[in-house]
Parts: sequence; structure tokens; C-alpha cells
Amino acid sequence: MTASPTMRDTTDADLLRDAVRQFVAEQCDEWRCLEWDRAHRYPKEVFDRIAALGWYGIGLPEDAGGAGGCASDLLVVAEELGRGSTDLVAGFSLTASGLRTLVAHGTAEQKERLVAKIMDGRIRLSVAVTEPHAGSDAAALATTARRDGDHYLVRGQKTFCEAAGQPDTLVQLYVRTDPAAAKHRGISMLLLDPTAPGVTLSRLPTLGRNLTGVFEVFLDDVRVPASDLVGPENGGWAVLADELPLERLIISAGFVGATMQVLDDALRHVKEREQFGRRVGDFQAIAHLLVDLYTRAEALRLLVRRGGELHDLGRPHEKEASMAKAATGELYADATRYAMQMLGGYGYITEHPLTMHYTDSVIATVAGGTSQVQRNIVARQLGLRPY
Repeated sequence: MTASPTMRDTTDADLLRDAVRQFVAEQCDEWRCLEWDRAHRYPKEVFDRIAALGWYGIGLPEDAGGAGGCASDLLVVAEELGRGSTDLVAGFSLTASGLRTLVAHGTAEQKERLVAKIMDGRIRLSVAVTEPHAGSDAAALATTARRDGDHYLVRGQKTFCEAAGQPDTLVQLYVRTDPAAAKHRGISMLLLDPTAPGVTLSRLPTLGRNLTGVFEVFLDDVRVPASDLVGPENGGWAVLADELPLERLIISAGFVGATMQVLDDALRHVKEREQFGRRVGDFQAIAHLLVDLYTRAEALRLLVRRGGELHDLGRPHEKEASMAKAATGELYADATRYAMQMLGGYGYITEHPLTMHYTDSVIATVAGGTSQVQRNIVARQLGLRPY
């Protein structure tokens, strides 16, 4: 009998986890990420090495240019990268998820031209959906793309686009190609070269997530070749929605990894720190708090894994993905806040990685879909209509 993803030997996954954990320890642990975050430095060399290891293409068939394996293995990579920084996970997810979108919906010419370059790191991907007046209501986007011969003429503004201004990045740009259509039906996806004439990028001064950076994108009659339309014209909403559940699982796995790193750091501290003649961790209030946080993290790791298994079985997993996204983001925020309390003044010093985790966790319940939107998605899966 052929083993399903839920039955397969875990040896390969364990070997992958060990390899990624060693990679993070040697190349991009939280201490290095803290330095890059404070310097607002994009660690291109780290993403180059990720590409060289083939991790962007995990879960994609080798005959499609991927690395083979199953999508659940992406979650293993994301969890371990999260121990360094959730910003590393964001950069990884943008390219890995965007690659899957291109393979699923791109033309033969697009795949021939781009897949190998994405896999080996010559091209990285970002995505531009959000606009100043279209956030959680993403389908309300107003950036227009009007057909002009063999090009589209694009005009509008995007915001909160992670990594869009980093080197060798191609932006998956969602635009309105039919203003007269219902809002979900008039959207298309174009591949945008951010260096094209008429494109202006502006980096936003964010509280955290300073490795990849967050950008505004201004589009002033930008000419995009019609050959860079991905999926059918006016069919972009389906293209966008296709990979969202897996993308949310990747982000959630990163939050689990970051939470585990924060908790491990806190546990180490309370085992070493003594007050009132005993270890801080031996006070019941601290011990029980850590037990509860670790329990939540282990439970959510299993939820993320379950979502990945359902994806690999070809079964619906939107509910599990949205459950995981809401719960892991909130756990990461809770863990960093409580860790700050446990470490006291030591955790508040900007030379400690907890300060990076703290500022990154603030946005965890917003980026990639707010917790409120995720709860609405789950509620609809339960047959409810929350408005």
C-alpha cells in the first residue's frame, strides 16, 4: 500500500529539520538577525544559500522545475527559519509561495523563462495586493491595468509590500482590469519589474520587520507586457486565493518556531537567574506560565502539521490554515510579552534578540491576514455568517 503523507516515515522530515536548524545556527540565528534588523540590512547571502539548497521548490514536482518532496516539508523549513526571525520566514514564503503560483497558473513561456531563475536565486518574488484603501477588503483594490496593444498600462498605488525593493525581485502585482465587473471578478495578476519606467518605490519606516523591508509602490502609467499576465485576465482573484491557505500555514509555522525560540531563551534565563535564594523558574507563577505557553506552542505545531497533511492529500484545509494563522500570531505576541516580563530589564536592552521578537510579534496578528478575518473565515467554514 502506498503511504499517504500522514503515514510516511518521519525520518526524512527529521533530517530536513536537523539540516535547517543547523543552517539557522550557523548562518542566521536570532543574534545575527538582530544585527541585520537594527541595521535595516537585507541578508541577500542567506536567501542565496536557501536557493542553493533547493528549499524554495520543496513540494513542487521535479519535472516542473521543483525540488520534489511534499508541501508539508515547507512548514518544517519555515518553523526552523522562524527561530532566527519571522522576517526570514516572510522572505522565504514570498518566493516559495509565489513560485507555486507561477507553476500552477503561469504560461509555458513564463515557466520556461522564470522557474529556474527563481529556484537558483537569480530572481526573488514579492506580492502587491494591499492599497491605502484596500486592506482586509483586498478585492476592493483600485489600481488599474488598461490593455494597450501588447502591453498593459498600469496606474495606481500599492502599500505594505514586503521585500518589493530588494535586489533581483519580481513583484506579483494584482490589478483591476475590468472596472465594470463585480469586484472579485475584475482582477488580474501581472508580473512587475520594479525597475521599469514609471515605478517608484518608497521604503516605509516600520517598527519591526526590517530585514526584508516594507515598501510602497507607486505606478504611473507603467507599461507591463501582456505576456506577463499570470492566469486568465479578470481571473486573478482565483489565482490569489489558490495558495493563500498554504501561505498562511507557512507563516504560522514560522510563528511557532519564533515562539519556541523565545520560550527557550526565557526558560534558560529563569533556570540561571536567582532571586530570593532560589531560581526564578522555580516560582510556581513562572513555572506554570511557561508550561501553558509551551503547551499552546506544541498544540499549534500539530495544527499546522495537520493543515499541511490535508494540503498534501488534496483535501480542503482553509479552516485549519486560518485557525493556525490566528492562533500562532496571538501566541507569538503573548510569548514575547510574557518573556519580557520574565527577563525583566535584560530583555528590554536593544542588544537582546527579544526586542526584535517583541516588535515583530506586534504585527503577527495583522500581516498575512488579520486575526479577525481569519476568525470570519473559520466561522464560515462552520456554517456561520459573521458580519
